Order: sequence, then structure tokens, then C-alpha cells
Amino acid sequence: MAELSGEARDRVRALGLWLVGGILLAGVLVGLYATLVGFDRVSPAAVDAVARTAEGRDLLVRYIGGSPGCGDPHRIDVTEDDETVVISAYTVAPHGTRAGFGCDDRGVVMLQTVRLGEPLGERQVRDGARDSAVVVHDSPAALLDGAG
Repeated sequence: MAELSGEARDRVRALGLWLVGGILLAGVLVGLYATLVGFDRVSPAAVDAVARTAEGRDLLVRYIGGSPGCGDPHRIDVTEDDETVVISAYTVAPHGTRAGFGCDDRGVVMLQTVRLGEPLGERQVRDGARDSAVVVHDSPAALLDGAG
């Protein structure tokens, strides 16, 4: 800046102040949005059990979400190898970062079907959220009846 004239230096300083002010304003606006409207909050959900279907490559997954608006179904990720199938379920709380947002502790059973790359066979099924074994039922009826 030593080579710039006085007016050019003032313009560079003004530009820097405008830039800093703009960044601060954007940060304040994001913070206000998060507080007043809220961003979605995604959380892992516990996979309770799965059931084989007649197709052989499909699994009916039972997992625990939350009450409506507090733990809605979001996605299920499946990772497979030769010995295990890891199922990771996720729920979403829309506007979960909003100030005063709260949920009850009531768990709601959710069901969703996933397709495997290869039939399950004798592979072990694990819950990705808890890193624990998952009960595998031989039919959707057994899963729905809650047979263990």
C-alpha cells in the first residue's frame, strides 16, 4: 500500500471494511434464520430388526424414529461385504435448530424396504448407529408381529 496514492489507499480500506461488514451481516442473517426458522437436524436411528422378503434381495427394516415433526424418516444407508450387511437409518427433525424447538421422548416404529446388491444369505446384519447385531426374521409377518 506504500506505492498507492492517498485516495487509492482510502478506497482499498473502504473496500476491506465493506467486505468485513458483508461477511458479518451474512453471519448474523444465518444465525437469525437458524434461531427463528431453523435448519433440519438429522440424527441416527436405532435399527431394531429386519425381515427377509420373498424377493430375497429386499429387506424390510424396522427402526425407531420420533413423533411426527421430531423424527421423520430421512434415509437408510446400506453397506455390504461378504460377511456383514450394515444398515444405518436416519431420521430428520425439520426446523430442529429453531429456538424453543422440543420433542417428546416417544419412539415410533418405522418400516422401510431396502434392496441389497446380493441376497442376504447367511451374512450378519448390524445396526450402523449402535454397532450391534440386528435380529433377522424370515418373513415380514414375523417382523410385524414383533416375534423375537
